[in-house]
Amino acid sequence: MRIKHRVSKDELKEDKFQEFVEKAAEFYYENPRRFWIGVAVGILVIAGVILLIQNRPKPVRSAEAELRLMDALSNLYQGKYDYAEMALKELAAKFPRDYAGIKAHFYLGTLYFGSQEPRLAEAKREFGIFLKKAKNDLLLTPAAQYGIAACEEQAGNYLQAARIYESVYRKYKDLPLAHEAVLAAGRCFRLANKLDEAEKLYTDYLEKDKPAAMKAEDVRVQLGYIRALKNRL
Repeated sequence: MRIKHRVSKDELKEDKFQEFVEKAAEFYYENPRRFWIGVAVGILVIAGVILLIQNRPKPVRSAEAELRLMDALSNLYQGKYDYAEMALKELAAKFPRDYAGIKAHFYLGTLYFGSQEPRLAEAKREFGIFLKKAKNDLLLTPAAQYGIAACEEQAGNYLQAARIYESVYRKYKDLPLAHEAVLAAGRCFRLANKLDEAEKLYTDYLEKDKPAAMKAEDVRVQLGYIRALKNRL
């Protein structure tokens, strides 16, 4: 008589998680540049979605502008990029002072950065316009700064990218984005061959900010890699 082993829900979850990790690792090693672009786009999209959910009031609000923004973003998240780009550009042009029109620049930056062939100059320009007009949005301001850093990183300007990522981390330590920014800053310092700066950044983060266990482990792995590289020199 054969005894059947019933797979528990926890085992199924573990198998699915392992499969996800393996696929992510495979994608990273096949195309690391697209991997990091995907990570950055994910961060920018999450920031934008959180803002939509919160829908915090801003001065000069137009119902038409808000509806246009929702329509553009609905199409953007459905992958209808040409329509979304056209709608966001029209919104920004028609409502330049309304906050929906200002946010359109942030989402255009995200769209351009996440293109199959990233349109880095356009993305950086749109993030810059948003920052100039929005002044200080708790969520989208650091996300736009992160977006500019990601553009610099993909353009190969690693030291410039590292400085901006580090600035995001230091200015917005209370936001979840800070952890991603410190990891990205250290990565770019490493790519710029500034290993001492990467080591100091990671060490300070662990000793002074005392991140949660999983976040701390992420940084310790990167710190170990930095120190291994230094020992080889």
